[in-house]
Amino acid sequence: MPTAAKFFAALFMALTGAATVWLLREGEPGMRATIIAFSVTVPVAAIMGWRECGARVGGGYGSAMVAGIRAVIYMVIGAALVLAVMQMFKLAWSRHYDTPTEAVVDIVSLAIGFGKPLLQVPVAATLVAGGLLTGIVAEWAGRRWR
Repeated sequence: MPTAAKFFAALFMALTGAATVWLLREGEPGMRATIIAFSVTVPVAAIMGWRECGARVGGGYGSAMVAGIRAVIYMVIGAALVLAVMQMFKLAWSRHYDTPTEAVVDIVSLAIGFGKPLLQVPVAATLVAGGLLTGIVAEWAGRRWR
């Protein structure tokens, strides 16, 4: 059931995903990769904010912040996997793989490759701050509009 806490959690998690892509785009040579990353990350972030953070409010601000961090972790994993699957299909269509099993196994290494830039201090700080803020705002909305 839709609640204000879920709405605000989805909104702020989507903003966190957008800010993360914005920080990572500086290293990208073209806008096409940024647009694709943005169009994948923001919806995944909104879904994770709605399902993971917004649904777990009501236990105090501490548990809401933990739920926000959990939602960020799920957002990073989900977005990396979706981007890795998209890259795998791009490589498969260009005949990069010999067998279908090789393509499926390569998804993990591609996802890890997409996750490495997230270890930069400004990006990691943005993710942590966004998760904490998402949890706080979701808890506030849950208390404000019951």
